[in-house]
Amino acid sequence: MASFLVGFLLPWLLLAAALINWSLISFVDLIAFLLLLFIAPDFGYRFQRSHWLLWPIFFFSCLIIVAQVVYLVLSDALAPDWDTSDTGWMSLTGFMILKSWRNPTVMYFLALQLLTSLVSLADIYTSRFGLVRWRDTCWSPFSQVFEHLGSHLRVATCLLLPAVQLAVGICNPSWISLPFFIGSCAGLVDWSLTSNVSGLFRWWRVLYIYSGFNIILLYLYQLPINFSDMIRWIASFIGLFRISAETEGPDICSGLFLLLFFIMLSYVRSDLEDMDFIMSTSENNLAERLLPPKYSFFIRESRAGVRHTNVLLRGAVFKTFSINFFTYGFPVSLFALSFWSFHFASLCAFGLLAYVGYIIYAFPSLFRLHRLNGLLLVFILFWAVSTYIFNVAFSFLNTKVGKDMKIWEMVGLWHYTIPGFFLLAQFGLGMLVALGNLVNNSVFLYLSEE
Repeated sequence: MASFLVGFLLPWLLLAAALINWSLISFVDLIAFLLLLFIAPDFGYRFQRSHWLLWPIFFFSCLIIVAQVVYLVLSDALAPDWDTSDTGWMSLTGFMILKSWRNPTVMYFLALQLLTSLVSLADIYTSRFGLVRWRDTCWSPFSQVFEHLGSHLRVATCLLLPAVQLAVGICNPSWISLPFFIGSCAGLVDWSLTSNVSGLFRWWRVLYIYSGFNIILLYLYQLPINFSDMIRWIASFIGLFRISAETEGPDICSGLFLLLFFIMLSYVRSDLEDMDFIMSTSENNLAERLLPPKYSFFIRESRAGVRHTNVLLRGAVFKTFSINFFTYGFPVSLFALSFWSFHFASLCAFGLLAYVGYIIYAFPSLFRLHRLNGLLLVFILFWAVSTYIFNVAFSFLNTKVGKDMKIWEMVGLWHYTIPGFFLLAQFGLGMLVALGNLVNNSVFLYLSEE
């Protein structure tokens, strides 16, 4: 139950308190939310190190409640003589007044701070002093259900995390989102060449820290501060935006997916670390045997003693997927490559058409096809990254680049109003090639085990 309080309920209360009002007080709640997820325990395990953060959260929430209540009393008592012309610093700090009972934001804020202090105190009280045993209370069935769902949520989170990372990169293409898209492309290439699911999480440690930094930077830009023209230009250049009623949908989706990516990665971070550890340990390593068996969903050991995370090598899955791919997927891939090369006629698209022509003419062996698919995948994703950079730079260099658009279009670089759809389609084209390469590699591994 304590893992539910620290790992789930308390972070969401801090996040709600951070988003209810853009201010320095809420910014502290956001920092506490990020730190709590960064050191959060694995659900079902105790984690005593979190207490050094729970005490500051408790005292800070109590202090804010007292200060906000005093501010409300003073503003109500001095209402006739209250000078509202110099309250900008109060708004920046985060103190609010009750303007209307129809939208009592300050009451919601106080309720969230009160719940935050109670939840943090409850976990400190029960975990440190041990006066309450959750298994002996009415919360025991709820705690067991939560822990049981945790294992299923881990698997679902691991499967959806690469898609969320891709969404962060293409929802609002910008310089600040470019590393997420490059990470998705690198993960797809790694997965295709090694046939291991762990390749999809390439650079997850770097992106984890980077996403937290992006969240902090984006939040600071929302503070009620009159930034200079230079700062606003730099923020617009790198991809920061202010959330308001006029904010476009792609910007909102980009921020939501960024936050979701950090939360999901925090949830499965220990699983990814253990997966990397198991894949790097020797066969008879004692530490690997002491790990819980929950990681067996992704990790498998071949008859030769080689560990891998290729789920296609499981007998029934391999046969069904391989037959269906060579029957339907391979012709569909050739048709998609041909359609793409004619629809986006350019020098880059001619490379796709040349690949299709060579496959139909020579019909190479699986070994040669495996090498060709790897080169084709790298070529497609390099084209996608070039298109990404071209569209991001176009809005700032359109006066120079716009004059030579015919040259860029002949190469294969177009400017799109919503480039995310094109990038998603091009990434999907790379997915088809990666699946073909994955099947070929799985055939080699499957035959080596027989």
